[in-house]
Amino acid sequence: MTATLHVVGAGLAGLAAAIAGLRAGWRVAVHEAAPQAGGRCRSFRCPRLDRVVDNGAHLVLGANRTALAFARAIGGIEAMEAGEPAFPFLDLADGRRRTLAPYRFGAGPMESLAALGLPWVAGHETVAVRLGAAPSYRRLWEPLCLAALNTPATDASARMFARLLRTVMTGGRQALTPYSFPFGLSAAFAAPAVATLAAHGAEITFRRRLIGVGPGRRLIFDDGIVSLSAADRAVLALPPDATFAAEAIVNVHFRLDRPPPFRHLGLTGGVAQWLSARNDVVTATVSAAGRLVEAQPDALAARLWRDVAAALGDDPARVPPFRVLKERRATLSHSPATLRRRPGPDGAEWLWRAGDWLSGPWPCTIETAVASGLAATRLAVGRDDVDFA
Repeated sequence: MTATLHVVGAGLAGLAAAIAGLRAGWRVAVHEAAPQAGGRCRSFRCPRLDRVVDNGAHLVLGANRTALAFARAIGGIEAMEAGEPAFPFLDLADGRRRTLAPYRFGAGPMESLAALGLPWVAGHETVAVRLGAAPSYRRLWEPLCLAALNTPATDASARMFARLLRTVMTGGRQALTPYSFPFGLSAAFAAPAVATLAAHGAEITFRRRLIGVGPGRRLIFDDGIVSLSAADRAVLALPPDATFAAEAIVNVHFRLDRPPPFRHLGLTGGVAQWLSARNDVVTATVSAAGRLVEAQPDALAARLWRDVAAALGDDPARVPPFRVLKERRATLSHSPATLRRRPGPDGAEWLWRAGDWLSGPWPCTIETAVASGLAATRLAVGRDDVDFA
């Protein structure tokens, strides 16, 4: 009888682990506590806006090869759209515009080299320590750090920031090409992954929460115990516990009376840091938003709308229909201290871990979630040749 790979958690890490299990020729069983798959990367229809919106503003770049390979393997790539490899920014304080493009930071050569980690960046350095004295710190490096690492520059790892910049900014047009989701995140990842699993006979159970792991290869759920055979393996694709420092992210979706003239727009000099558009819905994002998560939705939407209105030339007092989404623990804090605590995927002889928060060279993203799921399954089934190609 074919061994079974049990995957606990149907976020992107868990879905990637499950699909990798299928590709390795294993039976797969997925157990998810929520009523749907996707975790933090999913879509839903908002009745107030009468639109499909995402529960967070996510982006995939051409440099994210594992995520793109996964999307191709499940057919989700058809629900993704490639854009131009350029990211416009607007300074709300003075109205100046600039564009981030391959090999072009819009900053001086010495500070650009420092941002790239040249000649050397220490593991304990933060972005603020590394670049705080640079002329472009406030208008470029600080907001770019927030967008890339979702962590304030005063806390964020300069080494991880430099590694990320080297990959996406010096990899040519392909590396910086953004992929957006015109039909929503779920259409690109969760829905086709679940459909692929179901089509290949995988067992998927929702509303099943893991309570613990018992002796004798047992997974203890709130609705019963699953006992694994000696040949079975398990991957726990679950979020980190509360002892890991995390960052909040706030997103506000606004439904406009027309599509905005951009797909993505970075902002400085305001509260909103990033605008992303899908048809007539524009989403304002604030990373490292701990100070905003307690704000009342109406007040929060009004404040962020002022930034959106300034970018669009609209009336700041006329707030359109909106939906506020707050994630108190949206992502790991990418500080040097927290990154040193990230564990690896190994757990026990039959039990492995997956998740974007595990040890690795990259920040918590769709790419790291998918890559960690693939890595966990490779370890679980003992095959390094399993991939999504």
